[in-house]
Amino acid sequence: MSELLFFILGLIIGGLVMTTLMCCLQINRIDDLERQIVMRDNMESDDPEEIKCEAVE
Repeated sequence: MSELLFFILGLIIGGLVMTTLMCCLQINRIDDLERQIVMRDNMESDDPEEIKCEAVE
C-alpha cells in the first residue's frame, strides 16, 4: 500500500516539477520570438529615427 502511495506522490511531484520547467523554457522562447518580431518591424519601418526595440537581457 505504501508503494502505491509513493508512486502516486512521485507522479504528482514529478508532474508539477516538469510543468514548471516547461513553462520557464516556453517563457524564454516567447521572449526570443518577440525580439525577432520587433527587429523585423524595425527593418520594415521607413523612419530610421524610430526605435521600437528595448534590450532585454
